[in-house]
Formats: sequence, structure tokens, C-alpha cells
Amino acid sequence: MRLHDIFANITANDIARITSDLVCFDTTNPPGNERHAVEYIAELLKPQGYECRFIEHEPRRATLYACLKGSGERGALVLNGHVDVVPVGAGGWQHPPFAGVIEDGKVWGRGSADMKGGVAAMVVAAKAIAQANLPLRGDLVLAATAGEEVDMIGAKSLSSLPDAPTWQAVIISEPTSNRLGLAERGVFWTEITTYGKTAHGSTPELGINAVMMMVKLLSEFEKLEIPFQPHSVLGNFTRSVNTIQGGVKVNVVPDQCSAMIDMRTLPSQNHIELLRLLESFLTRMETEFPDLKAAIRVVHDLPSAETPYGSEAVQKFLAAAKTYCGMDITLVKVPFATEAAIFVPTLSVPTMIFGPGDPALAHQPDEFIEITEMEKAAKIYAAAAVEMLVN
Repeated sequence: MRLHDIFANITANDIARITSDLVCFDTTNPPGNERHAVEYIAELLKPQGYECRFIEHEPRRATLYACLKGSGERGALVLNGHVDVVPVGAGGWQHPPFAGVIEDGKVWGRGSADMKGGVAAMVVAAKAIAQANLPLRGDLVLAATAGEEVDMIGAKSLSSLPDAPTWQAVIISEPTSNRLGLAERGVFWTEITTYGKTAHGSTPELGINAVMMMVKLLSEFEKLEIPFQPHSVLGNFTRSVNTIQGGVKVNVVPDQCSAMIDMRTLPSQNHIELLRLLESFLTRMETEFPDLKAAIRVVHDLPSAETPYGSEAVQKFLAAAKTYCGMDITLVKVPFATEAAIFVPTLSVPTMIFGPGDPALAHQPDEFIEITEMEKAAKIYAAAAVEMLVN
């Protein structure tokens, strides 16, 4: 079996058209509306022999699980990508964000890089493998998920499937400029709220100013030592106070103020322990400043995720890229959260983040993706499928 016969069915025009079509589906999350996009993908895969089923979430929201059955000798290889996108924003666009314009060797529009281009590359690779009629030793699965940009509802649903713990590997086509990410930092968002006592602005001494309490608290928070061990790829733990809301009117002493803190954690850190540290910090602050009353709640909690470089799945992926595509894949830091944060801790499944597109374009106006980069990625996905499921 020769790979170039499979590669012949992976064309730039096909990938560009599918990417454009996917961009035209407005899957802005919230609310999502992913179902029409995943139904489109299913219609592309069903004629190739894929068994397609939908995991229902809400009206007009679903995740696609499309499976090309193998003999069962090996675990499934899962090609994974989300189809929801972030809002367009207020910035101007050179091309309409949901028009899927194909121009200058690129597909333009919201979600083209993050990550409908990667999904399209996986769809075309999945079609090419099916058309080759290979004796697969394990299932080839394409999972197009809902909800990644908000709560990862699709990935969570996939990880609950009975056969999920037996998967051989997951490849996520998030934009990495066709480099390989094996580790990502965790996400730990907290909201701290201070409570005071309202009073008229002309007699502030009769109240307790929650905003000023927050100023004291955040000043001390910046000095708080939070233990971590630097990671060779991911670097350091970070924290950033990114929103503050307090007060209702200029002549009213505010009795409540809230601040949102974005923390990006490392494999050496435990989120439960981190929360306890923050709770102890608030208790200390309340002792030092008797007027200060504060509470904390967790808003978003995703653990860090890491797949060992030496794992069999990673080595097969790299070997396939080198042997069949002539590419030496380099490693890259993944600064953002992906669905690996669900698959790795929950299933202990080797998970690789590899996709076309410049990650710097994600969530930006005039988002686009290079068609040639998608074609390269599709061939590597197909080569990896042959290496993991056939050879």
C-alpha cells in the first residue's frame, strides 16, 4: 500500500471548500448552534462508510462521533476538533467573518484558523483513508465537538463514552502552525468578592468601601507566594487580575466589589491546594483588616495536561510524518487550553495537539488560514492513521 495513492485523494481544493463551508456556519458560542455544522460533516463521511451518531447537548447543539470500524485489535485513533467559535468582536474585517472567502491562497473568516481549517483537514484525511479500503486494526474516529470555547461540553461527553478509555491516541487539530504540542497549562479562574457597607457619598465615614477593600486585598495578592516548579516547555505559572467591577453610582459608597483572576497552572500544581491557599490568604486578610470581608469562588477549572514525548503514540506520529511526508516535526509550547485538558486527566490517553493555522490569529479580526498548510496537515493525519491502525 503506497501513501501517495492516499495522498492523491487529499487535495487543496477539497480542503479549502470544506473549510469555507464550515466557516459559513455561524457557530458563535454562546449560543453555539453547532449541530448544523456537524451534520454537514456527517454527510461528507457517511458515503465513505463512517457510522455517524450525534451526542445531543441542547436544541441546535450536538457533537459528532463518526467511526470507520476496524478489527478491534488496536485502540481507536481519534481525530478531534471543535466547531464552535468565539464572537466576531467590534473590530473591522477585510472580509465578512462568516462568508468563508477563498482568496490569496487562504480561507478567511471567523474560525478559519481556530479551528475549522484543522477540522476540514481531518475530514479530508478521514475520507482518503476510507477510500483506500485499508485493513484497519483499530477504529478511525472523527470527533467534531461542541462547546470547547466555553465549557468543553463536547469533549466531556466524548470522555464518558464506554470505549473512550481504550482509545490508542487523540490528535487535536488546534492551530499550532503544524508543530506538535504535548503539554498545556491548566486554567484556574477565580472570582474574589469583597463586601462592605453602603452609605451616601457625602458621608463615606458611615459606610465601608468594598472597592477600597479590594484595592488592599489585590495589593497583598500580588505579594502572595504561590508555589510552582517551572516546566521545561510550559515555563512559569502566571496570574493576572483582568476584570474589576464595583459600585453602583458615584455618590454611593460601594458595598460590593468583584475581581476576576486568570491563573495558568503547571503540572506541578494542584488546583485544590491552590484554592486552599487562596482561602487561607483571604482569612489572613480579614484578620489583618477587620472591616474587610471577602469570599472566593471558582469560575473555570481545567487541569494542565501533558503527554510524554517518549510515548508510543507520539513516536509513531513523528515517524509517520518523517517517513511518509518528509517532515521533521518540532515541538511547541501550547499557551492556550484545548480539549486535552479533558482527555488526558480523565482517560490517560496520549493526546497530541497538531494543526494548521497560526495560533496568533485565533480570536482576531481578519482571521485566516493558509490552504497549503491545511493540505500538509491532512497528509500527516492520514499518514499517522496508517502508522497507528494499519502497520
